[in-house]
Amino acid sequence: MAELTWISLAILALVFATSGIQRVTGSGFGLILSPFVVLLIGAHEGVMLANFLSIFAPIFIMWRTWRLIDWPRLAWILIPALAIMPPAAWVSVHAPEGALYVTVGSLVIFGIMVSLVIHRIRLTVDGPLTRTVTGAAVGAGTVLAAVGAPATAIYTVLSRWSIPVMIATVQPLWLVVSLVSFGSKWAIDAGQLPDLPWWAWLGSVGAIIGGMYAGEWVQRHMNEFALRRAVTVVALLGGVLALAMGIQALAG
Repeated sequence: MAELTWISLAILALVFATSGIQRVTGSGFGLILSPFVVLLIGAHEGVMLANFLSIFAPIFIMWRTWRLIDWPRLAWILIPALAIMPPAAWVSVHAPEGALYVTVGSLVIFGIMVSLVIHRIRLTVDGPLTRTVTGAAVGAGTVLAAVGAPATAIYTVLSRWSIPVMIATVQPLWLVVSLVSFGSKWAIDAGQLPDLPWWAWLGSVGAIIGGMYAGEWVQRHMNEFALRRAVTVVALLGGVLALAMGIQALAG
């Protein structure tokens, strides 16, 4: 019981920090949270929890950025994301835990590497095919690892998408895909729901709200470049740890 309490408190701290990052950068909630909750409570349960909490995090940004949402572009990305999620959910539920650890770690590391080099690309690519591929990658990444941000990051750079419009548009995207991911996997196997005390579930939602307000304060008082660098280091550490655990589990 004591161990579960400490795990729950650690999750609350992680949720508070990652929701602050989400407020500052517009994304990154799943990228940071997923590998660490996976390490704390297991691959299947960790991804489920990250999906569940990712339903709430965008809400507190979306109501402030509503007027900037690019609805036609959102539809182009969201529809293929939803189309691929049911089969991806089946794979996620039935995959060995070691394979999921590897998936989470690999996607996090890939996302970070992309974020470090993608800004150097000068090519402009956009259109129905690019948006469809982005949506499919978002849907699969969210279901398998609660990590869909790498796909939108690549698309944002390739299409020269306006950053304020992108931040506004991906909030309803994260809301819907996280809700569908959580619901579809729960429908297939409700036993993957994390066994946390009631106060941890309620406290996590409160931590999201608190983290959002903290993120607003950080925006006014902290250098964004320094924050992004710190986020990159932390996320990379979580991804490497999750990948190492997955390799160890598969090897054993």
